[in-house]
Amino acid sequence: MSEPNAPGSACTCGECFEGWLSPRMRERLEYSAELRYGLAKALLDTQDGVPDDITNTLPIDYAQIDIAFYYLPPALRAKISTSPPETQSDADASSSTGDAIYRGYIAAFQVALELATSPGEGAKHRSFPTVSYIAKRLSELRPDSSTPSNSEPEPALDATAREHLAAFLDAGGSAQYALDCIVDRAREELSPLGRLYDAEKEYIDAVLDGSDGEPRGACANDLDFARVREKLGLPAETRGVDVPLDDGDHLDPLSDEE
Repeated sequence: MSEPNAPGSACTCGECFEGWLSPRMRERLEYSAELRYGLAKALLDTQDGVPDDITNTLPIDYAQIDIAFYYLPPALRAKISTSPPETQSDADASSSTGDAIYRGYIAAFQVALELATSPGEGAKHRSFPTVSYIAKRLSELRPDSSTPSNSEPEPALDATAREHLAAFLDAGGSAQYALDCIVDRAREELSPLGRLYDAEKEYIDAVLDGSDGEPRGACANDLDFARVREKLGLPAETRGVDVPLDDGDHLDPLSDEE
């Protein structure tokens, strides 16, 4: 729905959803969600392929691998982070709980991505999932939920993933944290405003210029991340200010070769 002349609209392309979400911005957000979920899924798939006796001895420190960790509040990070246990039973319990919370966090990214990319009429000319809408769907996906889901396609979460999602939510998790990460990493990695733009510049610029057969005209809204945050229900300030400024591998987005 394009409303370039809507009150307060800065749309110059005539294709923005309700005058604020341009096709280029939406593409950046979708690709950011894909990168974040893809990175975390690859990490978990690798961990699941390692024998239990090794992962119990060398637990994965998500803070050193997944940048999404830094979009969680400190109290929730502490529940996920590995720390020296007093006994082996404490270690097993802490590792199991932290792992479930982290996996539930990643399930929230999966839900956000599937909601953003689900097929439908005018899919490329609609809004991006908001905090409130993602939160509603996460609540419906809990294994103990008594709220019937609506008629939209159900995100592909199996029973175990739903248990993990419940662990994340019960620990204080929120849809806001995943969406904040998606929007902020789109700015930092996929736009000229970001510090890590060069890492994915060639790919994202080619897509925005129409390499996928869908040319997206430039618009004054293409880099208005402040407006996007407001419209999606995010606070003006991102939690991403805590992201370490170093050259570690955990700061690099996935590429098609990885």
